[in-house]
Amino acid sequence: MIRFIILSLASLATLCSIGCSVFGFIGAGKQAMEDQMLIEKPAEYNLEGKSVAVVIDTDLAVHYEHPGISTSIAGGVAARIAKNTPDVKIVRPDLVARWQFETPQWSAMPSTDIAKSLQVDCVIFIDLQNYSLTPPGNQWLWEGRCSATVGIIEAESYEHDGFSDSYEIMVEFPHRPSVLSREEASKETIQQGLILEFVKNTAWLFYFHEEPKHPDRYRPELNQ
Repeated sequence: MIRFIILSLASLATLCSIGCSVFGFIGAGKQAMEDQMLIEKPAEYNLEGKSVAVVIDTDLAVHYEHPGISTSIAGGVAARIAKNTPDVKIVRPDLVARWQFETPQWSAMPSTDIAKSLQVDCVIFIDLQNYSLTPPGNQWLWEGRCSATVGIIEAESYEHDGFSDSYEIMVEFPHRPSVLSREEASKETIQQGLILEFVKNTAWLFYFHEEPKHPDRYRPELNQ
């Protein structure tokens, strides 16, 4: 009788272990599906039917340490908006850059004058405040960060100066908790990934799209 009880308890323990493993596996699977879930998001600001210029103002320290960043970001944002927004007219980024060069006092102009000078309905003004590829004081790890204020300038705004709407954009690459050493990735790879993330998140403000429900847990490589 005692032997029977012992065997029964052992069997129950085995079944419980198997059951717990199965439930744990199912739970992990559901969590993985949740982490990879995409949600639909409408545009924060509708550009349909408007003429638009993308103007980027970069901190001088960032400009000198990472030359060409402004051109890459402005061109990337303009290209995505042109591709995904119906009936939008985007001023070529090289023409905007030329206007900035030929108008040295443009940053001191009232905002509506910027839009009128560029002859557009609205300006997407990107104030790039931070851009770095490594953490402060540690040049041996890659930890890209890029942040900016994205403001909307309307040519016919009642306010002569200021933004009609503004948004804060902050991205990181590689995605946490990944940390890469200099031996594991090149500067070009980190820079390309960081710019792509920033351009994508900025351009998403202006057209209907799908984005991760949980950006901090989303793994884009699994959906490729």
